[in-house]
Amino acid sequence: MKIIWSRAAKRDLAKIEVRSQSRIEEKVNSITDKNAPQPDIKKLSLPGNYHRLRAGEYRVIFMFQGESRDVCYIVAVKRRSSTTYLHEESVPYGCATDR
Repeated sequence: MKIIWSRAAKRDLAKIEVRSQSRIEEKVNSITDKNAPQPDIKKLSLPGNYHRLRAGEYRVIFMFQGESRDVCYIVAVKRRSSTTYLHEESVPYGCATDR
């Protein structure tokens, strides 16, 4: 599985302390690792194929793309708060990829 980070997700990740960054990157990489325990992934109640991955106090918002869902497109990395998911209903996460 290929992992693609959006520009916005890369900016979000860069703003986070280094210790948490490495934890988030480990969790994201565990999505593709068949031998690792299944990470805590939940489908979001948004139109589209959005999921969230828990990484400590942060949430990684991503979607699977491709015909066989072989591309994981990371859209955002947000700190968990009471407002983390409120904007989902009105604003889609569409971002351009930085390849």
